[in-house]
Amino acid sequence: SGVLLLSEEEKRTLISEGYPIPGKLPLTKQEEKNLKKIRRKIKNKISAQESRRKKKEYLETLEKRVEAYNQENTELKRKMDSLENNNRSLLSQLHKLQALVGKTSATQTGTVLMVLVLCFAVFLGGWSS
Repeated sequence: SGVLLLSEEEKRTLISEGYPIPGKLPLTKQEEKNLKKIRRKIKNKISAQESRRKKKEYLETLEKRVEAYNQENTELKRKMDSLENNNRSLLSQLHKLQALVGKTSATQTGTVLMVLVLCFAVFLGGWSS
């Protein structure tokens, strides 16, 4: 026979469940059964609290990741808009240069043909005299 040491949580739970608080050892079979049930209930309560804490922590981590991805997405959209604007500008410049080269090429071709015709005329003219 000895003194039974119970935690405050065990005492509180025994009282709230309507069980008498055993004062000494050895415990009767019913007291052992009651105490075992109470201790299991306390462990389950602690386990449930820990599960809720972990779930909350997990959700907070997910929310932070979502926020980071949203910020990254916004930045990537901004960069994409900038690149699309640059692309449009470069295409416009390319078309202008192609048009300019086309005109220059046509002018040069015409000039070369005129020089050839002139040379041919001079050549033919020189043979006939």
